[in-house]
Formats: sequence, structure tokens, C-alpha cells
Amino acid sequence: MSAAINRRRLAIRAYPKELEQAIAWQGRGRLLRPIRPEDQTSLGDLINSLAREDSRMRFFNAMRSISRSRIARFTQIDFDREMTLVAIERGDDGLDHVLGEVPAVADSSGDFANFAIVAIVADSALKGQGLGRLLLERLVGYCRSRGITELRGKTLDGKLRMQRLARRLGLTPTSGADRRTIDLRLALVQPANTPGGGHR
Repeated sequence: MSAAINRRRLAIRAYPKELEQAIAWQGRGRLLRPIRPEDQTSLGDLINSLAREDSRMRFFNAMRSISRSRIARFTQIDFDREMTLVAIERGDDGLDHVLGEVPAVADSSGDFANFAIVAIVADSALKGQGLGRLLLERLVGYCRSRGITELRGKTLDGKLRMQRLARRLGLTPTSGADRRTIDLRLALVQPANTPGGGHR
């Protein structure tokens, strides 16, 4: 292994355990934390169980299944420029089960981050109970703490629930380049030349 490659691997940011947070949701204890490679099976189960419309919301097309290699890519991330927060429930089998996830990837400059959301629980009776908002709120706080200036996302034009959630969290929906999509943006840091503006 070359010295350059070795230095690069050593520079990869370690798993940020300090971001783990125990919460109470729907009357039961859950854990919000960054994703880990061992979540691959559980995340795959969640994504592959999505209803057609939920799959379209996340991937902009209705996918019957996603390959194991792609799921692995979702769980093995570079924490220096990526973050995926997951909501975890410990099952009766003693294993961690992913209830929802929200990933963000920063651009090379670190000025903005793109996000997507799968906050769809396996039990359909629990949908619409605030898990998406909880995850997205935590993601906004994390991106702000990292000095990212703007959070960006997309949703389908017909996904009014996602647009309402975005507005409640301060994201501004605008028409996307594709007529089927809505762009979502949230400024995390005020420009320095505005009253009360801060510094990055």
C-alpha cells in the first residue's frame, strides 16, 4: 500500500458515536444515530418493502428491489462529507431494525448538502407519526453544526405531505427544472452582508 493511500485512509473521519441519541417515540425507546455498515440488511429490508409511491418519493421511480451492492454503498459512507441518520428500534430478536433514514451529501466545497429521505416505517400503521420530521430536524442541526450553508433536496410535485413537512422546517419549495419535481432549500447560515448575518 502506498504512503499516499495509507494517509488518505487514516484521514477518513471515524464513526461519530457522539451523535447517538436515545429518544422516546410512539411510547417506546428508539435510537437516532449515524448509519453503520452492519445496517445493510435492515436498511435493505426497509427499502425493498416500500410501497410503490414511497419508493417513487425516495428514488423518483418505483423500484422493485435494490441490489445488495447499492445498499452497501448507502451504509458505508465517508463521514467527512456525508451523513445518514437512521432511527433504530431494537427488536425482540436482539437486532437493530432501521425504521427510517435521511442521508445528506455535501458538495466538494462543503458549502451545501443535498438530502433525501426515507422515513417510512415497516408497520404502515405508524406512517405519518412524525418520524420524518424528527430525522430531518436532526439532519438540519447536524449540517448547521458542520458549517454547511444550505441544505437542498427534491420531492415529487404531487407529494404534498413532504412539501408541508419542508415548510414546517423552514425549507422553501420552488418549481424544479423538471416539471414533475419541487426543489427544497434551506439557508443554514445567514449571508454576512444581511442584518444579523453571521460568519461561516
